[in-house]
Amino acid sequence: MEAVKQSLPVKDIVNVFFAREFAYDILRRFFIEEPSKEYVKEFIQRNMIDQFPFQDESDGILDGVQVMKKYLSQHDPIHIDNHFEDLHWDYTRMFIGPFEILAQPWESVYVRKDKLLFQKTTMDVRKVYEKYGFQTADFNIEPDDHVGLELDFVYRLNQLCIQAGQSERPDASKEINYLLKEQQRFINDHLLAFIPMLAERVATHAETDFFRGLAKILEHFLQMDSKVLQELLNIEIIQDK
Repeated sequence: MEAVKQSLPVKDIVNVFFAREFAYDILRRFFIEEPSKEYVKEFIQRNMIDQFPFQDESDGILDGVQVMKKYLSQHDPIHIDNHFEDLHWDYTRMFIGPFEILAQPWESVYVRKDKLLFQKTTMDVRKVYEKYGFQTADFNIEPDDHVGLELDFVYRLNQLCIQAGQSERPDASKEINYLLKEQQRFINDHLLAFIPMLAERVATHAETDFFRGLAKILEHFLQMDSKVLQELLNIEIIQDK
């Protein structure tokens, strides 16, 4: 006898999407470019790290949060100028240069034997972006498979899920289900294909516990998020009455 599929109303699913939006927004901002002074200050003042989702479900996320909290507890947001340069330099030396890039942020480097950028891996990611009309601001300058851009892409697909969930369209549940499959495929095929290796390099080369903790959160959050997406795909999403 076939098991009865669990069902949940769209409004309950949307709450999960809001939690994911919060998490992906933090991750994409800190990995796509050097952190801005304004956002770092806001991050500390609003105690955003304490609100990071899935801490109860993932020891890895919880450990990363604790590492970041310990670092942040030693830095007064009122005098962030005194500490901001440490974070700025840590990001620059790991992901940009000016010398050897210690934690290269592109998927191609980790999944291709030749480690070349703008080849098949980059183009495969670009094709997925183009399917949704997404083009990077630095098109043909910054490779599309940069970790920050890939995180930003999932963030945008999750926003489409929120929009569909808040709409009253009769096909909203089907649209959400399709978007969930697209996100899980992208996370598994691309982000999780290289993030564990990138996180290891950050753990080795970071000079601040801020980025060590952040990299650990990134790795374990993506693993947890893939499981969450699978759970959502295993249930029946029903329209609210």
